[in-house]
Amino acid sequence: MAKIHNGFINKNYQNTFEGTGLNNFDLATTKIYKGVKPMWEQLGFESDDSDVPNQSIYWDNIIPSDYTFLNKSGITIENGDNPISGSRTPRTLYKEVIINQDDEQIWDDNYYYPNLPKLNMYGIFIEDINIENSYGDDTAPITNLDDSDENLLLNVDFDQTTTDDLIDKTNLNKIEYNQDFKISLDRDFRLEANTLIIPDGIETNNNEQAF
Repeated sequence: MAKIHNGFINKNYQNTFEGTGLNNFDLATTKIYKGVKPMWEQLGFESDDSDVPNQSIYWDNIIPSDYTFLNKSGITIENGDNPISGSRTPRTLYKEVIINQDDEQIWDDNYYYPNLPKLNMYGIFIEDINIENSYGDDTAPITNLDDSDENLLLNVDFDQTTTDDLIDKTNLNKIEYNQDFKISLDRDFRLEANTLIIPDGIETNNNEQAF
């Protein structure tokens, strides 16, 4: 039988994101705006100063995933004190974390985010972490489920049980969730779908989600 359609999914790209973590994520919002909404505005920053790549406060100036506090200035690991001379019980060699609380404690290679308070010599933040505006506003459009921007053309509501219940909060669109299915020819040589279509469930329990 001749092939009617190659399908919408290119199998050459299967498992493309395997091992990257991108295949396990939370999709909080799906929106479309009229015109251009720059990233600094979506993240809730106050001005476009955070959208200039050569500035330290550029929104994407984030440390690599393998960075630790040892990638901050003023924080090092050194060998502990040598065993006491003449001691009958040998002391085990150990490493000691040295924190200079007078240092600026900036990230290596001029990375800026996460913007954290300084640590004291005991490894405790000197101040509370500023979560209100260090990374943009906490009501930023990118995570705001109740966004009321007049330029919104699509705002998918994922607070549903199954994919069949997805709705557009702007009431401008009707969402139809499509899945792959097999087709065959019936007795009259007409195309028919012969796959049982079951809607996918949407996880609403935060404790069960990826992050």
